[in-house]
Formats: sequence, structure tokens, C-alpha cells
Amino acid sequence: MAHDLSRDEIASALSAWCYLCAHAEPLRDTLPASLGWLRACWDAGDDHLPLPLVHDLGYLLLRGRDFRFASARDLERWPDDERALRLAYEDRVLGRWALDPTVLEAHVVIAGLGPAHRDLAVAHALGLALGAPLRAAEAAVRGNPAHLRALAEGLIARTPARFEDWDAALDPAWRRWGLDQLDALFREIPTGRLYRAEDLWEIAHLPELPSESARLSLREVHGIAGRVGPVPASVALSIRQTAREVPIDQEDADHYPAGGFDAIATRGSFENLVRSEVIYVGEGATAARGVDLFDVRFAENELLFYTRDESPLLDARRDLTLVIDRPAAQRYKLAEAEAQTLVLVEALALTLQADLLRVFGPAGSRVRLVWRCDTDDDRAAAAEERALLAIPLASEVAHRRVELVTVDAWADVPGGARVVLSPLAPQADVPGAAWVRVGDASWLAFERAWPLREGTATLRALADAILVAVARRRVVRSKRVKAA
Repeated sequence: MAHDLSRDEIASALSAWCYLCAHAEPLRDTLPASLGWLRACWDAGDDHLPLPLVHDLGYLLLRGRDFRFASARDLERWPDDERALRLAYEDRVLGRWALDPTVLEAHVVIAGLGPAHRDLAVAHALGLALGAPLRAAEAAVRGNPAHLRALAEGLIARTPARFEDWDAALDPAWRRWGLDQLDALFREIPTGRLYRAEDLWEIAHLPELPSESARLSLREVHGIAGRVGPVPASVALSIRQTAREVPIDQEDADHYPAGGFDAIATRGSFENLVRSEVIYVGEGATAARGVDLFDVRFAENELLFYTRDESPLLDARRDLTLVIDRPAAQRYKLAEAEAQTLVLVEALALTLQADLLRVFGPAGSRVRLVWRCDTDDDRAAAAEERALLAIPLASEVAHRRVELVTVDAWADVPGGARVVLSPLAPQADVPGAAWVRVGDASWLAFERAWPLREGTATLRALADAILVAVARRRVVRSKRVKAA
């Protein structure tokens, strides 16, 4: 269990921690920023984090592949009784982090932020990576951020410029304490990848999040959507094949030609071979060499083939309207579910939008996310949720791939293939491609139950069923071609 350090103990601990930092840049240059990160972490509640890990991981996030280890500069100056531990720290901790692709992604994200937000993003990334894993460590100690603020300036001033000057600047007992703590923390430092997809998104959008509650809410939605995962390749292939079928329920479909030939290409099947290509059969062949010009053109992909005409409806954009009905009534959590019903519904909506992009491409689909309200509570909840999801979907909204809408009446719900996510039973007077009744321990859709106790596997299976239903219906608006 971590114990609290007094002011004098914090001063000695900070000096011991500085002695152990493994980044090769001069400490007097790097300490101002790293002490700021440490103070931000302590202010946020992670007051058990030690300076060496904060300093070294923070500069690894800032420098990326340009990070340099202290062993390249001071290896021969390290005492014999410390060399093994210091090298193990660089190899087993910093070296592993340097090879972690998520750390490199976080470095790229942080590098893209403005200077005003960079230190905040680094401190937040440090808390995400180290806060929870080290909280229960027996070797952890807790510091007071107020003491840190008072001691920071003096610590920077008395930090030795050279490694060999540490003998006079540091109490041997506290140096031993720092080494023992670092050795003990090895067992608690995370060994897997430091960051998840939702962590990286959160770091990138930290300046845009209006409050801590918004950050936590979006983190929960993104976490569930990330665990649901992308559409399986087999399902995506099936949806593409289904979508390539010529629609027969469109009133304007008979105005589009389909089934003939419309162009010539150098790839195709032999039954579509341009008939004039046969003149090359036997041309240029000799008794010694049985290869004619037809064989040469075939080998060089120069033979010409007719390509079949396909209806323009096959390339029409797929419009999906996701209706979140009665949002205020979905703001509760069941024991069988891992989050509020509304959080699960919005995670499913983000999953479906991402799946459509993967299946049909950035220009092949559009999703309208609609909150349908009955009461003032619904309208208040819809306004909050719409503002929240506008942050992660800002790029999609700007490219007109996503539209966020709030309506009161069903008649105002936009057209297209509809999927209704409602706590109510299906209503016969509401047209829709699918009605998903949410809010219970098992959701009901497509004449079967989808139990929430199976976690995100249920949401993935339900998302696949919705995608298949939308692909089969393919409601597409098209203009009637006027006769000449």
C-alpha cells in the first residue's frame, strides 16, 4: 500500500529519481517539462507515479525514434552495483516501449498537436499508460502536488550537470532507495501494448473535449465500439455480393440499360472476346516456333474483350438512417449489460457507420443518426448526445458521410433504409428496414433475441445482421428519366 511522503521526503525522493532518469538529454533542459507532467499527473489523482517513468516515457512520446538512452553517454560512469539494473530498465522497459507501435502512434498524434496542448496531451497519455497499473504497487509512494510546485525550481537549480557530480549531490541512502524502488516496480510495469485505440483517439482529441465527463462518456462509447471490432471479411464479401445484384423493386430501374456491352478492355472472359482478335490466330507462326501473334497478345494482356454494361443503380450510394428512439428512456443500465443502454446503442451506431465505410468505401454510403424525441427530457438528452458524438464524427459530418438530426415526429425522420433502436415494441405505422427493441436483458430484432450477457459479441452479430438486411433492401432514391 502506497504511503504519503512528507515535504522533506519528496525533496530527497525527487533527487533520487532524477539520478535514475534514462534519457540522454541534459537533465537541466528536460526537467522543467517533466516536472510539469508529473505535477499534472499528481493533480489528476495519479500521485503515485515516480519521476523516472514520467520523465522517460514522456520524452519517448515527444521524441519518438529520436529518443536516446543514457547508457550511450554514461555507461562507463555507472557504478558496478547499478549497471545491471540500469541496463535492465533501459532494455526491459524503455526498449520495449520504444518498439511498441502504439507508443509510436501516440508520438505521431502528440506531434500533430499545437504547442499549447502538447504538454497536456503528454501528461494525459502518461496517466492512461501508467496510472492504473502502478496504483496498487507495494513500492509506490504518494506525493503532494503542492509540495512539488514549491520544490521544482530549487530541484532544477541543484541538479548536477554531469553524472560524476551526483556523488556529492545525493544522499547514498536515498540513492539506494531509488534503485530499490525501480527494481520493485519492474513487476508492476505493463508488459503489453501501452495504448488502445480509444486511448489514441482520446489523446488526439483532448483539446476538443469540453469536460472530463464528456471525455469519460466518449471513452466508454469508443471502448465498446473498439471491442465490437470491424465487420468480418466473410460478412463484408457477402454484403458486397448482395449489393451487386440488380435491384428489381425500383420504379425507375427500367430506365437504366443493363445486360449488354458498353466498352472494351484488355481483361475479360473468352466468351466476351472481340471477334476481330481471331485474325491473329496463326499469324507470325513458323514451323520451328508454334507461337503466333494471338499467343503473344494473350501473354502480354493485349487481347481485347467486351465489358458488360451494369445499371448505375449498382453504384448508388447506400443511405442508412439509424433512429435512436426516446433517448432519455435509454439512459439506464441493466445488471446484464456492461454499460447504459444508450451507450451500447451509440457504440452500435458508430460500429455500423465504420462498417459501411469498410464495405462500400468513403463515397459509397451515408449514415443519418437521428434522435427521435417525445418529451423535454428526450430533447435534453438528444442535445447532449448529439453534441458529444459530433466530436468523433466531425470529419465524417464535414465530408457529408454522416448527418446528425433531432426530430419529434416520425414523419420528419429522413428516408433511406431505416433501423430503429427503441425501448418500445415495433409500431406498425413506422416504416423501417429493421426494428431493434432495446432496453431489456436481451434485445429483440429479426424475430430472435440478442442476449446482452454475451457482451460485445452480441453487438457484433447484431451489426452483421443489420448490414445484411440493409444490403438486401437497398432503398435508393433516384430521379425519373424524362422521355425525350
